[in-house]
Amino acid sequence: MTNAQMKAQLVERNGIVCAGCDRRFDDERYLQLDHNAPRSQGGLHHISNRLLLCGPCNLAKSNTLTLEGLRRHNRANGWMAKA
Repeated sequence: MTNAQMKAQLVERNGIVCAGCDRRFDDERYLQLDHNAPRSQGGLHHISNRLLLCGPCNLAKSNTLTLEGLRRHNRANGWMAKA
């Protein structure tokens, strides 16, 4: 599966929502395909290990945090979308 195919499938499945901060966007170009478990920590390059993040979340996550670590970081800093 190509990156474009993975992104399209994740958008279809989850909508245009950042997995790191729960913000909704009106255009999927605001989301970047990333790995849940970083490849530097043995994460697979497979759709089961992929997610969509906005630019700020992708920068914060880098190659050191998992999705849960990023969400914890965002909650601690008050960066989660308001419900």
